[in-house]
Amino acid sequence: MNDVIMACKGISKVFPGVKALDKVDFELRRGEAHAICGENGAGKSTLIKIIAGLYRKDSGEILYEGRPVDFRSVQECRKNGISLIPQELHLAPSLTVAENIFMTGHPRKGPFVDWKAMWKKTHELQERLGSTALSFRPNQLVAELSMGRRQLVEVMKAISTHVKVIAFDEPTSSLSAEEADQLFKLINQLTREGISIIYVSHRLNEIFTVCGRVTVLKDGKYVATNNIADINTNDIITMMVGREMRLFEKSSDKHYGNSVLNVEDLTWRDKVKGISFHLNKGEILGVFGIIGSGRTEMARLLFGIEKKDSGKITINGRNTAIRHPIDAVNMKMGYVTEDRRGEGLAIRLNVCRNITMPFFKRLAKFNIIDLRHEAEKARELIAALNIKTPGIGTITENLSGGNQQKIVIAKWIGSESEILIFDEPTRGIDVGAKAEVYRLMEKLSLEGKSIIMISSELPEILAMSDRLLVFRDGVIAAEFANVRELKEEDVLRYAIATNTG
Repeated sequence: MNDVIMACKGISKVFPGVKALDKVDFELRRGEAHAICGENGAGKSTLIKIIAGLYRKDSGEILYEGRPVDFRSVQECRKNGISLIPQELHLAPSLTVAENIFMTGHPRKGPFVDWKAMWKKTHELQERLGSTALSFRPNQLVAELSMGRRQLVEVMKAISTHVKVIAFDEPTSSLSAEEADQLFKLINQLTREGISIIYVSHRLNEIFTVCGRVTVLKDGKYVATNNIADINTNDIITMMVGREMRLFEKSSDKHYGNSVLNVEDLTWRDKVKGISFHLNKGEILGVFGIIGSGRTEMARLLFGIEKKDSGKITINGRNTAIRHPIDAVNMKMGYVTEDRRGEGLAIRLNVCRNITMPFFKRLAKFNIIDLRHEAEKARELIAALNIKTPGIGTITENLSGGNQQKIVIAKWIGSESEILIFDEPTRGIDVGAKAEVYRLMEKLSLEGKSIIMISSELPEILAMSDRLLVFRDGVIAAEFANVRELKEEDVLRYAIATNTG
């Protein structure tokens, strides 16, 4: 167990305007699960991307199995037994599960692909992962799978090779509780087989479930490495942010206005089955449910991304026909999607243009954008949301996940949205950024903005919601007005059980 398979010594990396890593040390033992923690921008993802061959280090040394190495590509790392499962999945949706897993090396029979062998090997990998992975077919298109199922395909892709080190970057950000539990069991199984795991996650409770040691980074620098048994969550948070922190700060004296949104008998395919609810002015309406419960589909229907089959949506007393997101924006609705990189941002554009995109017409004179006015508005929102960026011209892709998320929120605040839908608003961001998002949501609600908050994390949904809807199988299984009196098991009973009596 004390055999060191990898040692990183004095690793440094600089991006334009950002020193991502500053002489960082990291040691990984054979057969251990080792967590790396830190706020967004601390350097966690940069370090594991250097280890996995996506980035080249500027300086420092990596020893792998006792010898200095300088792997120059992902392919070279995979050939030597090092795989990365990224937070943003690298799959081809139009190909099957099996084709994605064996994309870089199909089983062959002579000059031809051995499809039968590929299906068989895929099924063996599914059996290794357990019942959740067996719920889809090897010849099923990845495009037909949920985000959680796609994450499992990435796991199978990694373990399909002779792997020695697997780095997981926020592996449970899209998984249900059941799927996450399956992943934890798999990680325990892999470590027993002698495979080493690097585990990056902002969900600190997972680290105590999965890992034996934890290394903390802050502002690109090494802080400390500790045995999990010797510390607690507060210790990690203090090392990460340099101070003690209160995550949730809810107002005890809130007053709501009249209903601003009414939904009656909303139906779409077999995903949303005749749901009805309302949203009050200044309220945070929590929505909880496991993956596939219909909660995200409901949000996409409200925002016009999907077209309802039937039902009625009323905003401020007016029956609305939202057929496209533009209609929703015109009704002063904003949508912070769970897939910020794929749907929430134009990741290759700069910070300024991402922020102003929904309301750039307001910044135009005679159909020409007033660039000075645009820059002023962007800087104003950057300051208001404390977005950390070298400047408004910085390419959004170069910012941390937490700052990218705040840019998504900024653009809807800038568009003067009165109704905001937050779908997994803290997915993949650190504890400090989470606290800022929570404070911002509470501030917006106190200013009279109305919020629908969809989340898979029960502690945050219970702490932030003024009222709570629980979704199950496309219907609203329960509604709770006194959220502060609820326990997690009360909510889970309705989210997963068929008998709530």
